[in-house]
This record gives sequence, C-alpha cells and structure tokens, in this order.
Amino acid sequence: MLTRILSRYWFLLPILVLVVIALDRIETPATVEIEETINMRDTRSDYYMADFKSRKFRSDGTLEYTIQGNTLAHYPQNDRSEIIAPKMHLNRSGGTWDISSSSGRFDTNPDLFTLRGDVIMHRRRDDSELITIKTEALTVETESNRVSTTEPIEIVSAHWALKAIGMTSAIDDGTLSLLSQVSARYEVPRE
Repeated sequence: MLTRILSRYWFLLPILVLVVIALDRIETPATVEIEETINMRDTRSDYYMADFKSRKFRSDGTLEYTIQGNTLAHYPQNDRSEIIAPKMHLNRSGGTWDISSSSGRFDTNPDLFTLRGDVIMHRRRDDSELITIKTEALTVETESNRVSTTEPIEIVSAHWALKAIGMTSAIDDGTLSLLSQVSARYEVPRE
C-alpha cells in the first residue's frame, strides 16, 4: 500500500523537501551583532556629596586650598571626582586665587583640577590690583603651581585688558605666558 501511494504522488516529494528547506531559512534568526557592554561597576560612584566643602593643608599646617560645590561624585575606577558648580580658593604667599566654573573634574596624584564652562578666576595680590580672568576651560595644577588653558581668555584689570588664545601662569609668582592672538588695551590711571 505504501509503495502504491509513493508511486502515485512521487512528484510531491521534491516539492515538500523544498518547502521544508524554505521554511527553515525563513525561521532562522538573522545574525545579531552584540555591542560591547559597559561595566556598570566602572561608571558607578562610590560616594557622593551635596553642598560640600573640602580643605587641603600643607605639611606646616597652613591652608593650601579650599574646594566647594553643589555636588561631588567620586569614581574609584580612575580615582576621579566630578564636581558641579565648583568654587576653589587657593592660598599662596602674597595673594589668593578664587576660581569658579559650571563643572569640574578632580584627579589625584598629582592634584589636578579641570574646570569647564564659564570659568572666572580672580587674583588678589597684596601689592597690586584685582585681576579677573575669564575662559571656558582651565586646568589648575596645585602641586606644580600652574594654571593653563588652550581656550580663548580675557584678562581684565582696573586699567588694562588682554585677550588671547591660551595661557599658562605660575600661581606663586604670577608670571603669565599668553600663547597666541594677543591683543591688549591700556589706560593711563587718572591722578
């Protein structure tokens, strides 16, 4: 009986095989490329502070700098801290530096502050007038006593103003190097 059925419907067998193969290809899922995943442990902070204030003292007990801000999140993976609205006060012999910005990053070993967004720095020296420096990004290296930027800057004092692209400055002695496109205005003080 089976041979009789096969002899009558032999032409259907190749069609059935083709249908099975076609269905197998249609139902096989496409190859999916797996994206590199982020290890959430690497991006999670180990502590967080709000409305914080931190101080660093020198070995002789004098205050080196104060940093405060709206928030600070510390990330252990690369030992960095992200700060919102940082305000920094540097105490140096003969003067002080007050620096604020929209956001900042603090890296240790050595202490390195990278400030971004509406950076405003005020330098007060005992023997000279207030100087204000404005830029969009600033790096403060407290151990090597340097501040620097590659961004456009504007430096304003009571009787003069400078504009330039980029600068480096020694915090302790107040020397300033302007990198390029320097323009200046000086007004003779009235007596």
